[in-house]
Amino acid sequence: MSHKLTEMASRIDTLEQKFNTSQQALHDQLVSGLGTVGGRLDELRHREDTLEASQSVHAVSPPAAAANVTASSTVPVAPRPVRNNTHKSAETAATHHASSDAPPIEHPAPRPHYTVQAGAPDIAILESPLGQPVRVQPGSVLDGWGAVTAITQSGSGWVVHTEHGTIR
Repeated sequence: MSHKLTEMASRIDTLEQKFNTSQQALHDQLVSGLGTVGGRLDELRHREDTLEASQSVHAVSPPAAAANVTASSTVPVAPRPVRNNTHKSAETAATHHASSDAPPIEHPAPRPHYTVQAGAPDIAILESPLGQPVRVQPGSVLDGWGAVTAITQSGSGWVVHTEHGTIR
């Protein structure tokens, strides 16, 4: 009986060692994976900070550039020659400017232009038309594009799929 107890204790020790080894291996894999994800998120945050910084620089420089353009564009313009339209009758002039009964042609508004700056599974940072960083994930809504349905990797870049199109 003592022989069987010794044998069982030996088996339990062996199982505990295997369990501890497996647990350590899983822990190492988890830490490695989280480190990779953490590094990627740090990279995304860095890119977002860089975009915000460059956007604030651009926000300051346009007024100065506009002042330079305005100062240099004060070139005198020659007056336009006056036409003598006395040969046209008042009736002809009135019919020329009369509005037609045709309905105005409506063109859909163009979608705002976004550019994917960085991405990771289920998260992306876009540059808005105003140059501002925009963080999106599935379910986020972008003006003119609708809800974000997916974020996928395409080669070395990322693609944001929306209800109304794809943003690259």
